[in-house]
Amino acid sequence: MHCDGGGLYLRVAPPSAASWVLRYMIDGRARTMGLGPFPDIDLKEARLRAHEARKLKIDGRDPIEARREAKAAKRIEDAKGMTFKECGEAYIASHRDGWRNTTSAAKVTYSTIRTLMANSSAF
Repeated sequence: MHCDGGGLYLRVAPPSAASWVLRYMIDGRARTMGLGPFPDIDLKEARLRAHEARKLKIDGRDPIEARREAKAAKRIEDAKGMTFKECGEAYIASHRDGWRNTTSAAKVTYSTIRTLMANSSAF
């Protein structure tokens, strides 16, 4: 890792991958926050992102947790525009590959969600 100062580092991984990270301590724990890949994120942008993260830390907020909260809030905001049917279809699509037993998952999940989707006009 190559230090730029103030906890900002360029992490280089073989053969040719590199990314910017910010290392900091909060509540006695060492944290490492990814800021983006190099060269997509240049030094100026990496310094700006590190500066914004440090401001959160000064305010007593963990920058990693703040980023997670912002992503969760965006997902909630995006979901507000979804119909129940769209939400059910998105759930099925995103979880289908992780189901161990696709047959039973299909029987229970598909039938339950499809029944609810068919009756979703009441929502």
